[in-house]
Amino acid sequence: MRALFPALQKYTFVNAAGGAPLARPVAEAGALYYKEALEHGDAYWERWLARLEASRAGLARLIGASPKEVAFTLNTSHGMSLVAGALKGRGTVLTMQDEFPSSTLAWLNAGYKVKFVKPVNYKYTLANIESSLAPDIKILVTSYVQYRTGFRQDLEALGRLCRRRKIIFVVNATQALGAMPVDVRRAKIDFMVFSCFKWTMAGYGAAGLYAAREHLPAIKFAEAGWRSVPAPEKMDNRARLLKQEASAVEAGCVHFPCIFALGASVNLLYRLGVKNIQERIFELNDYLVEGLSRLGARTATPLDRACRSGITIIKVKDPAYSVAKLEKMGIMTAARGEGIRVSLHFYNSHADIDRLLAGIKRLGPGALTS
Repeated sequence: MRALFPALQKYTFVNAAGGAPLARPVAEAGALYYKEALEHGDAYWERWLARLEASRAGLARLIGASPKEVAFTLNTSHGMSLVAGALKGRGTVLTMQDEFPSSTLAWLNAGYKVKFVKPVNYKYTLANIESSLAPDIKILVTSYVQYRTGFRQDLEALGRLCRRRKIIFVVNATQALGAMPVDVRRAKIDFMVFSCFKWTMAGYGAAGLYAAREHLPAIKFAEAGWRSVPAPEKMDNRARLLKQEASAVEAGCVHFPCIFALGASVNLLYRLGVKNIQERIFELNDYLVEGLSRLGARTATPLDRACRSGITIIKVKDPAYSVAKLEKMGIMTAARGEGIRVSLHFYNSHADIDRLLAGIKRLGPGALTS
């Protein structure tokens, strides 16, 4: 599989949580659109529409949804803004203190009252969240995996809690989709948003929105255009009835090359099996933690398997300096939270981790947080 990723020949790439390298089939699927447009103009329009729906079906299968519940968006912030607009007036939002701004700013900008749960030892336990559910809380927003600690939420337990308390459950799956299994039905998720340039390995510009079918007849998304209606080919400029599908948010012509790349990436992930990918990541994590222990390094990540993800935060005194030094060695990481964020995907190897550990050792004993 590593041979599909040319960037891995040049770098020790342990930064899937930042932006994953592309596999050849993914890049080729995106480039194919430009080749076709170059040679045929838009004579392939109908073929592109068919390929669009094939990509949608693949993405829906990956998350356990129906294609009618899945829409393509520009990024997580765009998707979250669409959800916040559709739910306006429902009540107060509860979210996690460590959330990436994509999870929170849309709600604040839309005028919601937003309350934050504080972590305990880098975790957000079910009991911790439930104790924060005051009567005014009507929407719960959480990342599946937290970007600055690597904590992985138990979506199914949280979904049951939300259903029991009649709270709308909104998930940001950007730091998990493609690496950690997600089934929107089993987790009772109402809305889920995600970008696909990280663990889904589809490059920038591809993102998705899931809206549970039971919500589609009742909500109204703030964006609409000629492709939001059931029969866009009629080009009725007085149409008021929008289709009751998530794709109603695809108001106009979509970003075909990014979506085709996503379709190819989803096919690759599906063939490998996300559960297999998760187990591979866990095995690599164990090897990493053993090596960090030998170096005397500490982590700002909960390491128990129940809440483990592909992210490990290695505590250092100056994260930005350490990450820059590692990059000069050809080791790609990121500065997040309390240290160096290492994010391992299935394409990584023990040799990658050995080079990372050697690089951390070269930072010097004073670099690590004691």
